[in-house]
Amino acid sequence: MDSLGTRIRKLRKEQKLTLEALAGDRLTKGMLSQIENDKAKPSMESLDYIAERLGVKASELLEEVTPSSIRQLLEQVESLFAEVKRGDAHHHQEIVDLIKPSVEGLPQSYEAGRLLYIYADAQYEAGLTTWEVPLQQARTIFKEINLLSHWFKTFILEMAILAAKRQYTLAYDRILQAKEIIEQEDYQLDSRDALLMTYYTSIFQLAIGEHEEGKKLIQETIANAHKNQLFYQIDNMYRIGAYCAMIDRDFEQTNHMFMKLEQYQAFAERVEVDAFIFVLKAHYCNNYSNNYEQALIEIERFYQLRHDDYLDKLDPNFYYAEKGKSLYLLGQYEEAKAAFEQYKHRPIYINHPYDILSLNECFSYKALCYAHFGELTTAYEIAKMAYTDSLDLVDLPYKRKIEEVYRTIKAQIDSIN
Repeated sequence: MDSLGTRIRKLRKEQKLTLEALAGDRLTKGMLSQIENDKAKPSMESLDYIAERLGVKASELLEEVTPSSIRQLLEQVESLFAEVKRGDAHHHQEIVDLIKPSVEGLPQSYEAGRLLYIYADAQYEAGLTTWEVPLQQARTIFKEINLLSHWFKTFILEMAILAAKRQYTLAYDRILQAKEIIEQEDYQLDSRDALLMTYYTSIFQLAIGEHEEGKKLIQETIANAHKNQLFYQIDNMYRIGAYCAMIDRDFEQTNHMFMKLEQYQAFAERVEVDAFIFVLKAHYCNNYSNNYEQALIEIERFYQLRHDDYLDKLDPNFYYAEKGKSLYLLGQYEEAKAAFEQYKHRPIYINHPYDILSLNECFSYKALCYAHFGELTTAYEIAKMAYTDSLDLVDLPYKRKIEEVYRTIKAQIDSIN
């Protein structure tokens, strides 16, 4: 951490000033040299004089991190943060190491809050457990300087981290905490953040098993979005609405959600929305309408969307999971096994129980496929992984299928032994 003298010397050299030029007619070259080398402390009058000649405020010289250095650091960090991918612990650690020397003594400013926000996010992605402290510091700064949207984003990041750790009840508590503070302090969130508040409330209600409450809130939020002509996150709400309708076996509502998604896509023209539609329809055909040929058509549409610009967003595991299931259910076991061999893991950003369970169910079908070919040891390992990975999640039809497959294959193994 730079001393006062070091900060003065750095600023002087950045401005290409000599000792004599900065000293002017109020200080001697020798005295200024002693100040820069921390052998003497300037009086407040001398400090004001030095600051004026450097074009900064005296308070900036006294701060452990100057506003100009924070801005420069933030620009560098933002550039790196925009490029690094989720799950890349090494490059997130580099961001942590870059920010760490400057975190002490940060002022109350947007730049400081943003640095601490990124610092917390990067710490989590790097596998560190110390992310909560800087996130809370960022939250405090944003509240103090009345940047409510950024203050609310600290809750969203915390909820995302807790969801990734499957601490859904804690995540739900955080959104309720934010809501309570907003009501107590009479904060006025902008319309997008107010919508996000209800959106996250609903998805965490669903995550902890409050299905009816979450479903009702999603329906209300969709209705309000149309009423107010605010369609932020509307594609995600339609997707969740479709999931809820499928689980309720309300297929009329399911198809209505599909129709609304397609109407939104015609307006938005976003590839990832198309991807949602095709994966959802494939899932619906495989699990509910038993139209496995149509499921193959839908999932192939998803795969055709993948090209260089969207390879990261459109994870191929979605494709191979549903394709393998369709082929298995059609009795095309060789082709199903070939597809399932490419289905290796869930996408890193899948953290909601509904998505986790539906993909774990595909692993169960993968296990059944291997069992069909007599590879019971491999089948058991896959089935057990899907089963144990689903134990702590909310009870859904997918979870029951996962347990059924595990028990069936385990019984086959036990009968041989």
